[in-house]
Amino acid sequence: MPDDRLALEALLLRLNTLQPRLLRHWISGGTELTGKRRACFNSLVRSLDAAYYSPEATTIRREEIKQLCMGRDSGVAWAKRYLEKGFPEPQTANLPMFSILQKWFASGEIRSAHQVGCCSGREIAWFARHFPEIRFLGSDCDPAVVTFLKNFWAGIRNLDFMELHMDRPIPDAPGVCTDLLYASGGFHYMDSAALGQFFENIRKFVHRIALSQPLDRHFDTVQSPDSTPRGMLSWNHPYPRLLAEAGWKGIEWREGFVAELPKWKNIAVWAYASGL
Repeated sequence: MPDDRLALEALLLRLNTLQPRLLRHWISGGTELTGKRRACFNSLVRSLDAAYYSPEATTIRREEIKQLCMGRDSGVAWAKRYLEKGFPEPQTANLPMFSILQKWFASGEIRSAHQVGCCSGREIAWFARHFPEIRFLGSDCDPAVVTFLKNFWAGIRNLDFMELHMDRPIPDAPGVCTDLLYASGGFHYMDSAALGQFFENIRKFVHRIALSQPLDRHFDTVQSPDSTPRGMLSWNHPYPRLLAEAGWKGIEWREGFVAELPKWKNIAVWAYASGL
């Protein structure tokens, strides 16, 4: 038993040492690594995926694994990476949600909009600049990211940011009640239990919802009864079914494809809260 404890402590120390290097290569999936370094990265990813996707893993345990991989203080680094990409990107035109949002914003029906998991804020900032009559709110679970975004986008008067944890009860805070809530990515990193609960909780605060999320190309949105692993700690979710189970109405969805990404596709789903 003492030897097992020492071995575990040594492994945890090794993983803590690897965190900064793992974070640097996580977004690319380690594709720039070669030889032994690539093999080591792949082996570590397989081990973490096995623990993350285990049927016995709880939502809390999965969140711990994500923090281990990405680093507890990695949020600002991720935001800066996406800021470098700019917005819109060349493939944005192939993602159906963004044309739907522009149509809604231009219609005058939306007076307030909230992007959850906004990361860099690049998308919501673009919309805020183009639709100055609408009040925009971006949220993230990392308080350091929220502080960074408030400073970085301080010049946009109709845009603000707040801390929001999607795996916790929704706070009755200023700005949370909006005409529209949308998400560009992010939901695929939540397991189905946490995501279904969020869909149910947020329905009390918004009139309509829209989401744009990645899926494996072979995932059947209609026929797949359950969420399935995508690898790299993310999931294929049957989003229309999860929304319906949470009480959303008028659900519509559309898939988009990017030629340069033959293994993946994008799904846009939008729906309306009942009783509004």
